Amino acid sequence: MKFDLLMPFLFAAVVVFVFTQSNTYAIGVLLAGLAFALYKARDIGQIIQQSIPVELINKTIIAYGPANTTSRFSLPTGVLYLLSDGLYFKSFDSHEDISFIHIEISFTETAVRKGGFSIFQNWHEIEMNNGMNERFTFTVQNAGEWMLLMKLLRTDMMKR
Repeated sequence: MKFDLLMPFLFAAVVVFVFTQSNTYAIGVLLAGLAFALYKARDIGQIIQQSIPVELINKTIIAYGPANTTSRFSLPTGVLYLLSDGLYFKSFDSHEDISFIHIEISFTETAVRKGGFSIFQNWHEIEMNNGMNERFTFTVQNAGEWMLLMKLLRTDMMKR
């Protein structure tokens, strides 16, 4: 993830060097990018290392990872947990619209992975819709794997 955070600064340093022909300015941009990447990677690591929310103590956690509810161009602000009965998002950002949300997979009509350009490699949106026209969008890394796991869970729930 550090390299993903550094990549925009690497491109900016190349552009700065091409236009100014100055190694000093290009290296300055790279150093600023490196400092930013290390700082934000540490923040994201701290989000992931948070203790499991009390609400999930007796639940089966299948997968978890950094996520947000805003867009592919935002940094992770919380953790998304894939549980045996649904998804649980816990935000650690005071500016996030949603501090926590639990979505049961059995009540979900559709779940779609949205691709496209994003700030991180393999950082895509998962949009879920329940039967009451409510949409929930989570941005996660490796959304294809999340979709596969959710499909397996839903198939397993249908067999019961």
